[in-house]
Amino acid sequence: MWKSSLVAALALATLLAPTEGRACATCACGDPTLTSMGTEQPFAGRLRFATQMRAWGMTTGQQAVDAVSLRELRMDLSVAYAPLSWLFLSATLPLQTRAVRDVSLARETAWGVGDMEVSAKAFVFRDREFSPDHLFGVLVGARLPTSTTVRDANGRQLSLDAQLGTGSLDPLLGLSYSTFRADWSFFASATGYLPTRGREGFRAGPSLRTTLAAQYQPDARWALHLALDGLLDGASDTHGVRDPVGSGVIAYLSPDVLFSPATDVVMSLGVRVPVLNFLHGNVRQLPILQAAVAYDL
Repeated sequence: MWKSSLVAALALATLLAPTEGRACATCACGDPTLTSMGTEQPFAGRLRFATQMRAWGMTTGQQAVDAVSLRELRMDLSVAYAPLSWLFLSATLPLQTRAVRDVSLARETAWGVGDMEVSAKAFVFRDREFSPDHLFGVLVGARLPTSTTVRDANGRQLSLDAQLGTGSLDPLLGLSYSTFRADWSFFASATGYLPTRGREGFRAGPSLRTTLAAQYQPDARWALHLALDGLLDGASDTHGVRDPVGSGVIAYLSPDVLFSPATDVVMSLGVRVPVLNFLHGNVRQLPILQAAVAYDL
């Protein structure tokens, strides 16, 4: 009899003992919206990993005989952590392989680590603490010169176009706004970069990246996402010599499908199609294919 009483007492004590509570990301933030990396709702302790693959290319030049083509396959490895309910710290490390063919038909190839980007996003306004309908954030950070100078088998340094990064420290500042309305959500952001001088005296022009996006999620497992992405680039220079090629305005229409095959896993597949191109130097951008997976740990 006393043994049964002891077992019951131990079981009751185990049930009453305080333990660390765990919940999925949806439960912890109070919103079921499927989100890609960088657009998620914050809560203290949120830790998220992601990988994104992108394939893209461009051609510069008036005619086929004087055209320069660039092709790149890129994988971004990202991590984001929220030490506080209003603060996200994130880092993205790109792994790239790039091929450049110039007017002489000479071909250069490079692969390795690109320039890492680190940032802190502070949510300075939310209409309520749990499951907010409106979020306004401020982003600060920098692109770091983590890429190394790539050389060929003979030790010759590859051209700037073939390098995997500029080798410069580029501060960034941005603003973002998100709103959530039942099956619909909307996102807007603007981020400015102010590059410094890097490899071989090259300095990229200041740039502004913008996004306007809408998402419809009829089911907990999948969603349709459509964005208009804009890029405004200033002219670059090398040792003070201005080069306007590649500067100007370009806009992409970006449809994506998001799918959650398991709790805390979000997969996305989409394309960025150039719909407006006012870049100097007869720059022709190819559609950008992209696929990503994000996981909340």
